[in-house]
Amino acid sequence: MKVVRYDFADASFPASLAEVDEPTLPNGEWARVAVSVGGICGSDLHLFAPVSDGSPTLMGIAEFPFELGHEIAGTIIEAGDDCQFVVGTRVAVDPIIPCLPRGIDPPCANCAKGWASSCLNFDSRVTTGGRALGYTRGLGAGWAEQVLGHRSMLHRMPEAVPDKAASLHEPISIALHGLAHYPPEERAPILIIGGGIIGLAALLAVRAYFPNNPVTVLVRYPHQAEAARACGATQVVMGSGGAAFEELAALTGGRAVGHGDDRMLMGGFAYVIEGAGGTSALTDAFRAADHRGTVLTLGAPGIGKVDMTPIWYKQLVVVGSIDHGANPSSVIGRAPDVLEHSVDAALDVLARRALPTDLLITHEFPLEGYREAIQAGLDKKTSHAIKVTFRPNG
Repeated sequence: MKVVRYDFADASFPASLAEVDEPTLPNGEWARVAVSVGGICGSDLHLFAPVSDGSPTLMGIAEFPFELGHEIAGTIIEAGDDCQFVVGTRVAVDPIIPCLPRGIDPPCANCAKGWASSCLNFDSRVTTGGRALGYTRGLGAGWAEQVLGHRSMLHRMPEAVPDKAASLHEPISIALHGLAHYPPEERAPILIIGGGIIGLAALLAVRAYFPNNPVTVLVRYPHQAEAARACGATQVVMGSGGAAFEELAALTGGRAVGHGDDRMLMGGFAYVIEGAGGTSALTDAFRAADHRGTVLTLGAPGIGKVDMTPIWYKQLVVVGSIDHGANPSSVIGRAPDVLEHSVDAALDVLARRALPTDLLITHEFPLEGYREAIQAGLDKKTSHAIKVTFRPNG
């Protein structure tokens, strides 16, 4: 089968299109999925053009070379005897591989608590190296014709979700999982930094589960502003630096203090979501937050220069989040004492909201166009890309 692999086989480009053997089901609890759509995530693009230095602390949780693509949806074409799904079922794939799919029993302390995204055995190399699909080898991935998934990683796709939008479950789930860690207070003003797919997915998540909270989105480009408005932003501010902070201050009724582009809001936003992935965006998030406010980091920045002053000066709460998992439904407005998986909640958002799909899914490519797809994702100013996807099987 065909797969885009991060392998440095070509000195001019770090990834290549490879022909590999079809993977074999590890056991009867796994299924084979024909990939209908695989999304390109900002974290994927960071592999080709880093916006901050990567952390050496994660080097032990890796496989190399690895098969790319962790935003995955498709149709089951083979199911093991102990998998509850049947051939022909459309599914979203949760890419993380904690203790249960690895067959580690007893599970680690965090998996035993239901904290799959905090699994202590991601580096175990049991069943596979790599913490998640998209960073493994021999299981397929989102940028491949096929992928394998354990029954616990598969989520039934509602009929109302079209294939074109199906990979959006992953970034929306990321946002919902983060919001569930530390949800905003009712009617608290929210600022989202970033008009890419993580920022817009966070906007969709907030609009679905916190409809009474006003949401401002800070973006760079006009096409991102159009998409943010279509997704329900209360206000959109375009630009960066001092001018943007003056406009944000006018929206909050606060003041922008400081000089030049180094501004900080006095009277900022009670809840800020960083969805751009760069350390400069993290600095903006800290500076834009209100005193004793919350900053939720979804963009996954690495090592870089960050102004930490607002954290202690404003006494901020900083919340880190990654991946997906089951959360108490009460924190996102559902009945209490029920655990709802963030992927299922994201699929519910996709199924019941009229999304501006054509504004969000801006580019689609076959696997053979992987270089052009990655370039479109990197050069957003020219390509006007928001979400770039692969359609591996046509």
